[in-house]
Amino acid sequence: MEVHHHSDTPKKSWSHYFWEFLMLFLAVTLGFLVENEREHYIEKIRAKDFSKTLVKDLQNDTAAIHAHIKTTKIYLAIADSLLSLSQTRLEGREASLFSFYTRFMYWTVPIVWNRSTFEQIKNSGSLRFFRNYSLLETMIKYEAIVNRVGMETYHHQIRGNMLLNQINVIIDPSHHYELSKRFIWQLDTMSRKTIESLLAPTETLENKRPEIKEMLNMMIVQQRNLRFNAEVLWKAAEELAIALINDLTKEYRLK
Repeated sequence: MEVHHHSDTPKKSWSHYFWEFLMLFLAVTLGFLVENEREHYIEKIRAKDFSKTLVKDLQNDTAAIHAHIKTTKIYLAIADSLLSLSQTRLEGREASLFSFYTRFMYWTVPIVWNRSTFEQIKNSGSLRFFRNYSLLETMIKYEAIVNRVGMETYHHQIRGNMLLNQINVIIDPSHHYELSKRFIWQLDTMSRKTIESLLAPTETLENKRPEIKEMLNMMIVQQRNLRFNAEVLWKAAEELAIALINDLTKEYRLK
C-alpha cells in the first residue's frame, strides 16, 4: 500500500524571492563599498606617510640647491678674476694669484638629490595613492627637471676632467698639493690675509700662454653652463620643490 506525503509548506511567491535577492544584493554591495572605502582610507594614510618623508627630502633638496648656487657664484667670480689676470703679465704676484685661483676651476661636485622616497613611491606602484592630479603632475615635472640637471652635471664633470688635465700643465704640483686642502666654498669667508698666506712663489707663466688660453676657453664654457644651470634649471627645480612642499602640506594637512 503506497503512502503519499503531501507537503503543507506553502509555495513561495515571486516577491519573496525578489526580496531575498535584493537583501543579498544589498549585503554584497554594502560589503564591497565598505571594503572599498577601507582601501581608500588606507591609501590616504599611506599617501600622508609618504608625503611627510617626501617633504623632508624636498626641503633637503632646496638646501642643496641653495648651497650649489652660492658655490657657483664663487666659481663665476673666480673665473672673471682669472680672465682679468690673464690680461696682465703673469709674473710675480700675478702669477701666484693666477695659480691660486686656477686650482679651484675644476670644481664638479654634483647636487645630491634626496630621491629615496620618490623612488620607493614609484617602484612600489604607490603613485596611485596620490589622487590629486595637479599634485601628481608637479611630482612628475620635478622628477623630469632633476633628471635634466643630472644630464647637465654629467657633461659638466666630463669638461671638468678635461679642464683638470689642462690645469695640471700650468700649476706647480707643490702649490697644487697645498691648495688641495682648501675647498672652493671656503673662499667666500676666507680673509685676504689668509689668501695672501697661501700665495706660493710662482715662476713666470708667460711661457705657458698656449696652455692658459686652452684652459680659459674651457673655463668659459664651464662658466656659461654653470650660469645657465643656476639661473634656469636649478631655479626651476627649486620652484617646483617649494610648490610640492606647499601642495603636499595643504593636501594632507601636514604640520
